[in-house]
Amino acid sequence: MKTMCSGILLTLVSWAAATAQGQYYQTPADAGYSNAALGFHYLPPSEMLDVTESAEADIRKRAETTHSDNSLGMLLAMWSGSDQKAPGWRALTIETYPRKAFFDLDDAAAKAKLSAWVMGFSEAAALPKPVVLSGQSFTVSVFEKQERGMKKAAVVWTTIRRGKLVAFAFRANSPEQLKAIAESMKSLWFF
Repeated sequence: MKTMCSGILLTLVSWAAATAQGQYYQTPADAGYSNAALGFHYLPPSEMLDVTESAEADIRKRAETTHSDNSLGMLLAMWSGSDQKAPGWRALTIETYPRKAFFDLDDAAAKAKLSAWVMGFSEAAALPKPVVLSGQSFTVSVFEKQERGMKKAAVVWTTIRRGKLVAFAFRANSPEQLKAIAESMKSLWFF
């Protein structure tokens, strides 16, 4: 399992290094997802369903249950369908959390903690790696999980932007699907 995680992480970090050198593309202003408050634009993978509204409702419900003021903010949630056992299943989320909520942690530890929270783990399967993408510093974490006989892989790109931790989380049932959707990070640009 660590070999698959290492392979995924090495591929993504190598790709990110090339992207950081200017090999990314920008998208038209009317396409994709933009967030003016955090100053970024992102083009998600095609052929995915937007489930942001139901994901936001789920987060609100959990926050009410735990009486928490600090809950994850869901900016975007998409998936390929509700059958998470399908071989081609994949999903992505963009989530935020106040940076000041982790006042006792340095930036690297705060990014790693949020990445694990977003994935529902205590820690990543491999050590998080620092990456610069589109001029922004990220921590890239890889996760694996065996769930009902199916191996799921995930990668989370976490950064700090305008007082918020921002996590771009990608999940899939195969390394190939994971790599394909995580490459959508090439479309990310900041303004």
